[in-house]
Amino acid sequence: MTEAVNDSEQFVYDICSKSFLSLWSYINPQGKTPGKELCDVLVVCNPHVIVISVKDIQLKNTDNPSVDWNRWQRKAIEDSIKQIKGAIRWLDQSECVVQKDGSQGLKLPLVSERIYHRVAVAFGGKREVPISSPVEDDEFYHILDEQSVFLLLRHLDTISDFVNYLIDKEAFLSKTSIIINGGEENLLAIYLHNGRQFPLEADMMILEDDLWEGISNKPEFKAKLQRDTESYVWDQLIEALCQGGFDGENWLGPDMSESELAIRVLVKENRFSRRMLGGAFKDFLELSKMGRVSSRCVQSMSGVGYVFFAYDSASTLEERKGELLARCFASLCQFHECFTLIGVGVNVPGQKPRDGYSSDLVLLQTRNNQWSEEDLRQAKYCRDELGFFKSPNKTHIHEDEYPVLENTDDT
Repeated sequence: MTEAVNDSEQFVYDICSKSFLSLWSYINPQGKTPGKELCDVLVVCNPHVIVISVKDIQLKNTDNPSVDWNRWQRKAIEDSIKQIKGAIRWLDQSECVVQKDGSQGLKLPLVSERIYHRVAVAFGGKREVPISSPVEDDEFYHILDEQSVFLLLRHLDTISDFVNYLIDKEAFLSKTSIIINGGEENLLAIYLHNGRQFPLEADMMILEDDLWEGISNKPEFKAKLQRDTESYVWDQLIEALCQGGFDGENWLGPDMSESELAIRVLVKENRFSRRMLGGAFKDFLELSKMGRVSSRCVQSMSGVGYVFFAYDSASTLEERKGELLARCFASLCQFHECFTLIGVGVNVPGQKPRDGYSSDLVLLQTRNNQWSEEDLRQAKYCRDELGFFKSPNKTHIHEDEYPVLENTDDT
């Protein structure tokens, strides 16, 4: 029988699924033995596989703190490391995730391409026990407590932001000794303050316990959080495409469809990029509702090109998908350096389509960073003969991730 989910596991799963989408986050996936969990939370987003073990061990306070600490570390941290090691040994032999109920989940990335991230979340230490992130068998283990995992996944709440932090942290700690007074959020403060990178030439650092409080109270940090509200339009688009645009049981199977491959591209956009894309998509919807535009192409900071298309309410489903594809090809003439293009087709807000509501995704991608001559011929035809993006109005937008607020005080 599968064990029940405890509160600490549910807490970690909830913030993971909110950050990385429930479609790619599994709670208590099954291991080798039916009914026996592999780990507490597993996140799969090609090529990344995040293996998370959660232990809730309350620190006992006796007259011997050293013994209390050692017992807590053994149960809360060392046991998690053992679980993570065992989980990865099994995953290395597996092709698909096995869900908690025994059903088959997503196909795992190829073993040769997988990037594992090992995360142990230790509850109950009350920040009285020193915590370090060990390296065992040349593999790095990220040890977090309940406060730090919440803050990390609150402020690195996309798969790209989170795994980039883990990768950069591993590289930094491989050459720098640090002492952290307080939780890992103080290390995160250094990372964010330094432009999402760690100091390059530091051999040793001592981090005080007030760093996170200092950076999170800065006006530009608060302005960043306020501006990021627009980025969640992009998150809402992803959720809508997953839940409303496709048959969840058919399209999200072990073999990734074109639709899922396209959604993975949307998911991999980081929070700052999503702010720009969310704003562009929101503006597009408003203009399409007023009848001023029917399509827009946007190049993301990630190098991906996106085509937004609002369907004519009188068009058929086949006409919609065909025109979306043609507009994607035409955008190649604008985005010569883009080697991944995603078309997003939606209904004009407020209009009732003749053939029913639909959301479509189109993926155009080249693996060798070069479009074929046939692709380019098709692009020119769609531009010159069909008139898509033939004379576009081009706009370049600049925005700071951390806006500097102007001082309006009269002196």
